Amino acid sequence: MDDDQITTVEGLAAALGDTSEGQAQEAPNAEQSAAAPQADGNPPADAEQEAEQANGDAEAAAQDAGQAQEAPADDVVVKWKAADGSDIEAPISELKAGYLRHADYTQKAQQLGEDRRQAAEQVSQQLQQIQTFAREQAQLVGLQEQLSMFQRADWNALYQQDSAEAGRLQAQWRQTEAKAAEVARSYQAKVAQFEAERAQQFQQRSQEAMQALQRDIPGFGQDQLKAMRETGLAHGFTDAELSQVADARTLKVLHEAAQWRALQAQKPAAQKKVQAAPPKASKPGATGTPPSKSEAAWKQMQTRRDVDSLAAFLAASEN
Repeated sequence: MDDDQITTVEGLAAALGDTSEGQAQEAPNAEQSAAAPQADGNPPADAEQEAEQANGDAEAAAQDAGQAQEAPADDVVVKWKAADGSDIEAPISELKAGYLRHADYTQKAQQLGEDRRQAAEQVSQQLQQIQTFAREQAQLVGLQEQLSMFQRADWNALYQQDSAEAGRLQAQWRQTEAKAAEVARSYQAKVAQFEAERAQQFQQRSQEAMQALQRDIPGFGQDQLKAMRETGLAHGFTDAELSQVADARTLKVLHEAAQWRALQAQKPAAQKKVQAAPPKASKPGATGTPPSKSEAAWKQMQTRRDVDSLAAFLAASEN
């Protein structure tokens, strides 16, 4: 008989109890872990009412006064005092330009805040999914341990000892098998959904990155992608790692690295071409290596053709 085989009802019950107590506890609730106090960005209701009332009073006063003035020209200079008491003046055109710059900055800041909010929501959703996976995986492990205990039991001995209790435990075994199968199906379905969502998000990011590269890099296409892949492999990246890159900024850096690599590869050929080129003819009057004394004496003798020049050439030749 196997030493690990369970032969008594009490032993099986104790083993099942130990297994239940030893199961991994469920991961904390994602809503509780992700929850954080957030400051309410809405102004108080009283402040809104006061602002609306003030605006209404101002509009009413303007209407009562009946002073509909035309907008001043852009070259009109506006003067005012700064907080430190200094005088400041600027034309309306400059004030308009400053307002437009401020509005553009505000719009970009709001867009950045929206991007961050969406990124935070995505991270929170992924955290909830991971915690759900952890809970179901822990539950599945615990059920599998219980099934292992049932399989190790000597059911003939258990029925001889206490047939009623053995029957109840065997029914519990069947229920545990059904529960384990249900949890396994749920876990696999969630994993498949998670992988499908990740693949869809990656495909969308890849398309956006490709559009950015084609917009910012003239003539970008398959040749550039091939050079980028070869450059990445040359620097130690694997095909699996490169296939997961879907960020336009990273791809642009990789494209610049590929261009630099191509230029470096062309340098030896350019140097050989320069070395093989014939030397340029020197222009008249260009400075070069000065003639030796014998060459200068020979030239002088050829020009003058006298005894003194011949004597000077012979003296230079002897040196």
